[in-house]
Amino acid sequence: MAAAPITMPTANKVQTNLMSYAAGIVAGLGYNVVSNITGSGLIGGAISSAVAGSLVEGVLGQVIAVNAGFAQGSRGMGALGMGNILGGAKKSSGNGAGVIATI
Repeated sequence: MAAAPITMPTANKVQTNLMSYAAGIVAGLGYNVVSNITGSGLIGGAISSAVAGSLVEGVLGQVIAVNAGFAQGSRGMGALGMGNILGGAKKSSGNGAGVIATI
Protein backbone atom coordinates (compact mmCIF):
# COMPACT_ATOMS: atom_id res chain seq x y z
CA MET A 1 0.00 0.00 0.00
CA ALA A 2 1.32 3.42 -0.92
CA ALA A 3 2.05 5.79 1.93
CA ALA A 4 -0.21 8.83 2.16
CA PRO A 5 1.64 12.14 2.19
CA ILE A 6 1.35 13.96 5.49
CA THR A 7 1.44 17.74 5.30
CA MET A 8 0.97 20.68 7.60
CA PRO A 9 -2.64 21.82 7.95
CA THR A 10 -3.39 25.10 6.27
CA ALA A 11 -6.32 27.41 6.89
CA ASN A 12 -7.74 26.55 3.46
CA LYS A 13 -7.60 22.78 4.11
CA VAL A 14 -9.15 23.19 7.55
CA GLN A 15 -11.93 25.35 6.09
CA THR A 16 -12.62 22.83 3.30
CA ASN A 17 -12.82 19.92 5.74
CA LEU A 18 -14.98 21.90 8.16
CA MET A 19 -17.40 22.67 5.34
CA SER A 20 -17.45 18.97 4.39
CA TYR A 21 -18.17 18.10 8.02
CA ALA A 22 -21.06 20.60 8.08
CA ALA A 23 -22.40 19.17 4.81
CA GLY A 24 -22.34 15.72 6.42
CA ILE A 25 -24.32 17.00 9.40
CA VAL A 26 -26.93 18.59 7.13
CA ALA A 27 -27.19 15.42 5.03
CA GLY A 28 -27.50 13.31 8.19
CA LEU A 29 -30.33 15.50 9.46
CA GLY A 30 -32.02 15.19 6.06
CA TYR A 31 -31.59 11.42 6.14
CA ASN A 32 -33.22 11.22 9.57
CA VAL A 33 -36.16 13.41 8.53
CA VAL A 34 -36.81 11.42 5.35
CA SER A 35 -36.31 8.03 7.02
CA ASN A 36 -38.93 8.96 9.63
CA ILE A 37 -41.37 9.37 6.73
CA THR A 38 -40.29 6.47 4.49
CA GLY A 39 -39.22 3.98 7.12
CA SER A 40 -35.88 2.22 7.42
CA GLY A 41 -36.48 -0.79 5.19
CA LEU A 42 -34.73 -1.47 1.91
CA ILE A 43 -36.80 0.94 -0.19
CA GLY A 44 -37.13 3.56 2.54
CA GLY A 45 -33.40 3.40 3.16
CA ALA A 46 -32.68 3.81 -0.54
CA ILE A 47 -34.94 6.85 -0.76
CA SER A 48 -33.42 8.34 2.40
CA SER A 49 -29.87 7.77 1.12
CA ALA A 50 -30.68 9.30 -2.26
CA VAL A 51 -32.27 12.37 -0.69
CA ALA A 52 -29.37 12.80 1.76
CA GLY A 53 -26.88 12.63 -1.10
CA SER A 54 -28.85 15.09 -3.19
CA LEU A 55 -28.71 17.68 -0.40
CA VAL A 56 -25.00 18.16 -1.12
CA GLU A 57 -23.55 19.14 -4.51
CA GLY A 58 -21.04 17.09 -6.47
CA VAL A 59 -18.92 14.15 -5.48
CA LEU A 60 -19.40 14.80 -1.76
CA GLY A 61 -23.13 14.13 -2.18
CA GLN A 62 -22.36 10.86 -3.95
CA VAL A 63 -20.01 9.83 -1.16
CA ILE A 64 -22.70 10.58 1.42
CA ALA A 65 -25.22 8.47 -0.53
CA VAL A 66 -22.74 5.59 -0.83
CA ASN A 67 -21.94 5.68 2.89
CA ALA A 68 -25.62 5.82 3.82
CA GLY A 69 -26.36 2.92 1.49
CA PHE A 70 -23.47 0.89 2.87
CA ALA A 71 -24.66 1.47 6.44
CA GLN A 72 -28.21 0.52 5.45
CA GLY A 73 -26.99 -2.65 3.74
CA SER A 74 -24.80 -3.72 6.64
CA ARG A 75 -27.66 -3.20 9.12
CA GLY A 76 -30.01 -5.13 6.84
CA MET A 77 -27.63 -8.07 6.50
CA GLY A 78 -27.15 -8.16 10.28
CA ALA A 79 -30.90 -8.06 10.86
CA LEU A 80 -31.33 -11.06 8.57
CA GLY A 81 -28.62 -12.95 10.44
CA MET A 82 -26.44 -12.87 7.33
CA GLY A 83 -23.80 -10.44 8.60
CA ASN A 84 -21.28 -13.27 8.91
CA ILE A 85 -21.91 -14.59 5.41
CA LEU A 86 -18.33 -13.79 4.39
CA GLY A 87 -16.72 -14.66 7.71
CA GLY A 88 -16.95 -11.23 9.33
CA ALA A 89 -16.48 -10.42 13.00
CA LYS A 90 -18.88 -11.73 15.64
CA LYS A 91 -20.85 -9.54 18.00
CA SER A 92 -19.58 -9.51 21.54
CA SER A 93 -23.04 -10.44 22.84
CA GLY A 94 -22.45 -14.00 21.68
CA ASN A 95 -25.89 -14.38 20.07
CA GLY A 96 -24.31 -15.67 16.85
CA ALA A 97 -25.40 -12.79 14.60
CA GLY A 98 -22.40 -11.47 12.70
CA VAL A 99 -21.69 -7.88 11.78
CA ILE A 100 -19.84 -6.33 8.87
CA ALA A 101 -16.87 -4.37 10.16
CA THR A 102 -16.72 -0.79 8.87
CA ILE A 103 -13.88 1.66 8.86
